[in-house]
Amino acid sequence: MNAPLKATYTNEVTAEYLRTLDGPYFTEERLAQFCEESLAVVRKQQDYLDAHPARAVYRLATEGSQTRDGGIIQHATSPFEFNVGDGQEVRAALKGDYVMYPDGSTAQIVTGAGQEYGHVALVGSRLCNGDEIINTLQGGCLLVGREGVPFAEDFLPCFQQGELQ
Repeated sequence: MNAPLKATYTNEVTAEYLRTLDGPYFTEERLAQFCEESLAVVRKQQDYLDAHPARAVYRLATEGSQTRDGGIIQHATSPFEFNVGDGQEVRAALKGDYVMYPDGSTAQIVTGAGQEYGHVALVGSRLCNGDEIINTLQGGCLLVGREGVPFAEDFLPCFQQGELQ
C-alpha cells in the first residue's frame, strides 16, 4: 500500500488570499471594547496595511521541501518546528543546510530570508548548483512582501536579481 502524499505549499497565492492578509483582524464590536491606547495601535497598524497591501508571500522551507531538479531537504538545522499533520513534525531549513538528490549528490542552500529573519530558507531559495526550492510541507508560516516596503538586500538576493551571483 502506498503512503499518503503530504500536502505541499508554494508561494503561489491568489489575489483574494493576498487581500485577506490586509483585512482587519478585529471586528468593530471587539474594537469597541478596546481602551483608547490599544485602539490607536490597532488603527495605526490597519492604516499601514491599507497603505502597503500584500503583494507576495514567501513560505519557510522545511525538511521534505523539494527542489525544481528533484532534491529534497532531508535534515534541517533550525530550532523552528512545524506540525504538518499525523503527528509529524518538521524543522525549518536554514541557509547553509543541504538538499539531497536521488543519485546521492548534495547541494547547499545559499540564499534565504537574510540576517533579519535568521537566514531561514524559503520557497524560492537558491542552491549552490543553481537549483531552487519549489515547495514546503508547512503552509502557515510565511513572510509577506508589501507594496512599497523593500526587504533587506540579503533577502533572497539571487531571486530578486534574477540570476546567481
